[in-house]
Amino acid sequence: MLGQLLVSSLTLGSIYALTALGFAVIYRATEVANFSQGEMMMLAAMIALVLYRDMHLPYVLVALISFSVCLVVAFLIERVAFRPLLGAPHISVLLSTAAVAQIIRSGVRAFHGNDLGIFPSAVSMETIVVFGMRFTALNVLIVAVTAATLGVFAFLFSRTRMGWAMQATAQNLRGAAIVGIHVPNTFSKTWVIAGGLAAIAGMLLAPLIIVTPDMGMIANKGFVAAILGGFASLSGAVVGGLLLALAENLIAVYVTSAYKDVLVFLFLIVLLLVRPSGLFGTKRLTRV
Repeated sequence: MLGQLLVSSLTLGSIYALTALGFAVIYRATEVANFSQGEMMMLAAMIALVLYRDMHLPYVLVALISFSVCLVVAFLIERVAFRPLLGAPHISVLLSTAAVAQIIRSGVRAFHGNDLGIFPSAVSMETIVVFGMRFTALNVLIVAVTAATLGVFAFLFSRTRMGWAMQATAQNLRGAAIVGIHVPNTFSKTWVIAGGLAAIAGMLLAPLIIVTPDMGMIANKGFVAAILGGFASLSGAVVGGLLLALAENLIAVYVTSAYKDVLVFLFLIVLLLVRPSGLFGTKRLTRV
């Protein structure tokens, strides 16, 4: 039972981690939480469902179109809902991204209604049994994609000029501009990258649940995972996602599923009281 719980937690935690990475990437470059990240995931899954089920397009073409649309939408969100608010209080930007989330959700519902659908997996869903633990090729794919994504972003932020520029813009916009960083271009790339992450997470999640206009609510768990691990920490986002999924499954099985979310969020509150910056976050000192 415990081994099966670990397998399930690894899969669900990887989805949380991919969502949390989307939050962390934007925050590391802009110090802003993007509350439309979940709706971007839903948009990718819904586009893929419509193209595959209703228009009968090939799977690879469906994935490419869905991914590309999310990149374009993320670019537009940065241009319309973020860039005009540079210099505004953070709460204004947060409300702007929340409004974008509502627009996307309502727009999808207006276009497609509350139609429910199942999106097929890109790999076999046949059960594999190893040492009594059951899993599928999709479980392995989700974990592998999450691990590869973390590796790519670790390299991006530590070894590339773009990663350095993204971190510099978060620390000091004026200073970044003075040393030659094109700040608007850096912001655009950051939001597009986060949009790509949302598309990947959405298409990986779609075969596991029923695709609906409200499936983006799972991003709330990704947001919690990002906070748990330390909002600006990439590795913390992944660890936070895995720990959150493990805590949910353990509580559901060994305690009660009725109060699963209540107990998980109580645990989060206690952790933040002890470590306000999260497990892997670092304290930041501000001179007055």
